[in-house]
Amino acid sequence: MALQRRQLLKRNYFFASLILITGVGGLLGYDLYFKPYVLSRTVVKIKVEGGEFLPKNYELKASDLYLDNVQTKDIPSGVITEIAQVEHKITNVNLTNGSILTASLVDVSDLEPLKDEGIFPIPKEAIYAINGSLRSRDKVDIYLVDGDRERRSESLSPNNKMEEEELIVQSPISEPAKEVFISGVTVNYVRTEDNNDVLDSEKGNNNNRFTSTGKVATPELKLKKSDGERLGQFLEQGKKLWIVRVE
Repeated sequence: MALQRRQLLKRNYFFASLILITGVGGLLGYDLYFKPYVLSRTVVKIKVEGGEFLPKNYELKASDLYLDNVQTKDIPSGVITEIAQVEHKITNVNLTNGSILTASLVDVSDLEPLKDEGIFPIPKEAIYAINGSLRSRDKVDIYLVDGDRERRSESLSPNNKMEEEELIVQSPISEPAKEVFISGVTVNYVRTEDNNDVLDSEKGNNNNRFTSTGKVATPELKLKKSDGERLGQFLEQGKKLWIVRVE
């Protein structure tokens, strides 16, 4: 009887130890593997020493960035996951140590103008044609269209055709009726007539541009200041812009 009791106790101790080991092992596995690797994701964070911060319009260097694992539930939308995505990019806001980088915090699409650039709004009356599917961050080619040439031609008599040709030749910025002015221009904003942003839907770009929150009226383009000045000269001469989406 005593022998059976000792065997029963040994068996109980064995199962108790097994349960304890399994429980501890499960907790360690959850904390050391499942939680940091399965329930987390690698993100890019900001590294700043001494409680300082990186200011807006600062160009990020590799030494300002590091990778860290963050639980999935704590990761914001648009998170950056590779240092190469943001190295040499410009910050949109002030950033403190440990900040998780997202596309809204860093100019990953190069929308911010550089020192020799500006954001130029194109007036509605200057547009010959424009894509109704145009959105912010698109790339466009700009064609010059001679909007007044046909009207000038109609106003001249057959005997005065030479006058038209002389006007075109003498103009210091005259161009053919349709010609590429500049290629690969970045679209910063697309506005409706009431100055709201044009999106695919109220929640953003998620339906392949079949619908939109408004009608495209005025694009704002990032141009070199020299190109912007030339563009203003063309518009003063009555040129129209054919804005064609290429990306």
